[in-house]
Amino acid sequence: MKNISLAALLLAATALAGCESDAELPEPPHKPRVSLFYVLTPAPQDSSYLELFQQRQLYVSNSQRVFSTDRLLGRTDAAVELRDAAGRVVERYRPVGNNFSSSYRGDPGYYRPVLGFRPQPGQPYTLRAALPGLETAESTLTLPAAPTIESVAFQKRGTTSYGTATGRLTVTVRDDAGADNYYLVFARVLDAQGQPLPYGNLQLDQDDDSGISIDQFQLSSAQQQYNLGAFGIRPYADTNHNGERLTLNADVRYNTGCYTPGACPPPAFVEVTVSSLTADAYNFYLSNRRYYDSNGNPFAEPAPLAGNVRQGYGLFGGATNATSRVQIP
Repeated sequence: MKNISLAALLLAATALAGCESDAELPEPPHKPRVSLFYVLTPAPQDSSYLELFQQRQLYVSNSQRVFSTDRLLGRTDAAVELRDAAGRVVERYRPVGNNFSSSYRGDPGYYRPVLGFRPQPGQPYTLRAALPGLETAESTLTLPAAPTIESVAFQKRGTTSYGTATGRLTVTVRDDAGADNYYLVFARVLDAQGQPLPYGNLQLDQDDDSGISIDQFQLSSAQQQYNLGAFGIRPYADTNHNGERLTLNADVRYNTGCYTPGACPPPAFVEVTVSSLTADAYNFYLSNRRYYDSNGNPFAEPAPLAGNVRQGYGLFGGATNATSRVQIP
């Protein structure tokens, strides 16, 4: 085999670059479909739920052409219903309008349940969504059982003059050996009356928060709504640890909600929420994270988003929560 010098390779590359020409790429055919995102949960969607899980609300939009540069907005004219195993409609949804409580940017497209139905773990449910002129999209899931939190411990380390506290969080979950399980873990700070502190969600206390290990039980951030893949959501599967005790150990930080001592209620509790996910929700969160991690990298492998919506796009996932509180020492 001949040896080719680096200089020869560079000359060849330069010659090829001089032969560049524009080429028109045909746009793939596109059939508009319903696109949606929703994580169904037995938890009541009250103010406390919305404070913790803004990114689980139902969102409905429509797909658009591959080469379209228009900003895609949510739709407020969708008809959405939830059906049980017998086909009965058990929940309907209405748009929440443009307000800060529905999303950070107040975009249209978010929906809220109106019948107050509480889905039950172990039961199958089907979500159907229709938009004028488009095929009805649907997806079916079975809600997972609630996880078992064995213990929660928190050791406070200190508070800065800017109202940020640090500490060490330890959470132990007993995994069910009889099933494949998928988890998310969140934590926030409450006052003595059990009310959440503003911006009191616990975050990892580290400089580089971009890495992910799918084999490491990690803390997630419930309010990373628009960069789920970049930082906030860290899904975990028990694939290599089936039936074991799963332990999360994390250095964390949180905003105490008060810059002037004595001017507002002090933090009193750390509340931990462990979510047991459906497999489709786990796959979506994982693919979403890979999508953001590959953003801007021309050498990255394709990172398509996983979905489970028939005649449409997106995710209908399920999550069943377990919570535990520990007093801040």
